[in-house]
Amino acid sequence: MFRSRLAQYLGLLLLVMACLGVIFFPIGARPELQTYTLRFSAPKAFDQLARDNKAAKGKDAVALVDDALNVAFPSGVDRVPTTGIVFAPGAKNAIVTDRATDREQAQNRAGRIAAAVSKALPGATFDAKSLQLADLPLKPIAEFGQYAISPSRLQNPDEGNKTAVKLGLDLRGGVSLVLQVRRALFPFRMNQSLTTAEQRDQFLQQARTTLTDSPANLNLRQADVNFAASDNRVLEVRTQAADVTEFNAQKAALPGILKNIKTAQFTPGEARFYNPDTGTKSNSFGPNTASERLDRTVEIVRARVDKLGVSEPLIQKQGTDRIVVQLPGVNDPQKAVEVIGTTAQMEIRLLSEGLLPTPDPSNANNTLFRRASNGEIISSAQARQAPNSTLLVAGQDVKPTTKVVFGQSGQAAVSFELQGAGSQKFADVTRQVQNPNNEPGKDRFIPIFLDERCISAPRVESAITTGEGQISGGFANVEEAQTLVSLLNSGALPAPIDVVENRTVSATLGTDSLLKSLRAGLIGLALVALFMIFYYRLPGLLANFALAVYCVLNLAIFILVGGTLTLPGIAGFLLAIAMSLDTNILVFERLKEEMAIQPTFTAALRAAFSRAWTAILDSHVTTLIAATVLFFLGTGPVKGFALTLGIGVLLSLFSAISVTRLFMWSVASTGERNRNLFGTPVARSEITTTK
Repeated sequence: MFRSRLAQYLGLLLLVMACLGVIFFPIGARPELQTYTLRFSAPKAFDQLARDNKAAKGKDAVALVDDALNVAFPSGVDRVPTTGIVFAPGAKNAIVTDRATDREQAQNRAGRIAAAVSKALPGATFDAKSLQLADLPLKPIAEFGQYAISPSRLQNPDEGNKTAVKLGLDLRGGVSLVLQVRRALFPFRMNQSLTTAEQRDQFLQQARTTLTDSPANLNLRQADVNFAASDNRVLEVRTQAADVTEFNAQKAALPGILKNIKTAQFTPGEARFYNPDTGTKSNSFGPNTASERLDRTVEIVRARVDKLGVSEPLIQKQGTDRIVVQLPGVNDPQKAVEVIGTTAQMEIRLLSEGLLPTPDPSNANNTLFRRASNGEIISSAQARQAPNSTLLVAGQDVKPTTKVVFGQSGQAAVSFELQGAGSQKFADVTRQVQNPNNEPGKDRFIPIFLDERCISAPRVESAITTGEGQISGGFANVEEAQTLVSLLNSGALPAPIDVVENRTVSATLGTDSLLKSLRAGLIGLALVALFMIFYYRLPGLLANFALAVYCVLNLAIFILVGGTLTLPGIAGFLLAIAMSLDTNILVFERLKEEMAIQPTFTAALRAAFSRAWTAILDSHVTTLIAATVLFFLGTGPVKGFALTLGIGVLLSLFSAISVTRLFMWSVASTGERNRNLFGTPVARSEITTTK
């Protein structure tokens, strides 16, 4: 018996140590190769540095760097990808894109790459500040197959949590968005332009107030109102029209409602209705059913969130046309909205000779157009819809290999590559309209549109037959260019989406909620532990030890199943702890009764566990059923509550059967000698009947 119990304690010790390892040394998938970039600069153009290198033998900057990297990384497996070397002719800034699995490896490779570039191009210097390694994981302690053990979070407080527990939005702070697939869009052109942001905000507030006063049956009170991204003279009203009938009613009523705004006059544009059942009315957007569009939208939103570098995001469908996106740790909600909510439908069009691009004075990221015949300025949306506007390339013709490069001026640009029929059509048209001699009046432009906003309008100087292009100018910094790259590589949304709810939880509020929750939980546990010792004596002390083991097991299982801890999750965790103690209390109360009738303490202990089992099982099964229903039918925080409660209920059964029983049987001999340590025996009440 002693050897058996010793083996049980050894097994329990190993189990607890393994769980502590899971909690403080996260176990997960082995890190995969991820891309990072290195920026270089030089006092003069890189191609000039290549010519100054006497050992160059006529090679250009890319070839010289490639040769140097082949020497620095002789193994083909470790070779820096050739596609990641970008030295634009005449440029003084360049980037090298490399791949690594963890920060230590990236740091080591970056040093070797910097040394190789400096050797190949004397004078080129590496910008150490450009090396962003935060998105790469730390080097694993050990790897086994497809899994790896990460370093302790206790030793790396900059990693966020001190354990491997993933904290939810309400505990960590961040952004919570509710996105809705758009149903209807009503554009109205105004007879004036609002030049300042303050004027536009005041006007939008007035427009929203006007819609709030509209009849309730039109469903316009919750409509979203904003200016078009491509033209601040176009007011867009977005609604969630349920069907064509409601769409037509809104279309008929809106001009009359907007007349109440006396400061402007409105001309209705082309209204659009996106049918939730049969697909959109516009053939610019993809899948034909609401379910397919929502699934595809979720995939693209998830890809864009990954580009933001958000850890542990929550992205899930809500109903038939909504998506809930929670981004813990995000401090810039506006950037998140722009990246996630932009449709990103890219088009390259050939415009007629009579349209000339001109900068937009109110928006540096947009281009207007001037009619050569009369000098009229029109918006990019109008130019895109002009009769002679020919679509050359659509979003599906662009390979998902877009990347940031640096042009001759040293400014960030976006390089893209075409595929399929779009590449050939692009080559044929540019060959026809090229103007290599810069003849007056013969210039043709191929503007690049992102949705309805013109982001670049290059002139066709010569035929472009390589299927490659570049979007340059208009980027304030590298981050803006990288945002566009992320949008294009993740693909265009199959239908527009609107942000119907934007809630921000500050990091301070999240930390405060976590600390208060933990403080309340610890105080509650301390009071319960004291009560158990005071009331149940030695069994109460053993129950506290069993509870500590239970908490470690519970937390480890929660981490292994990939749960995200939220405030409701903490509530479920504490409720499960209470149920675990309740299980022990059922056994201890039954033990008091059995001690009054059994001849020995061993017999009383055996009978207590046996006869309390039925009540324990019934209470746990009913609670588990409730937790299962909540998990599968609930959403968001309700799921977190149900998950922690369900795990706790199952572990409570294990704790009662194994841990508490082991501890109690270990002191059974003490109970034979001194029953007072186990409480006062309580005789069962006798039920008597009289005739």
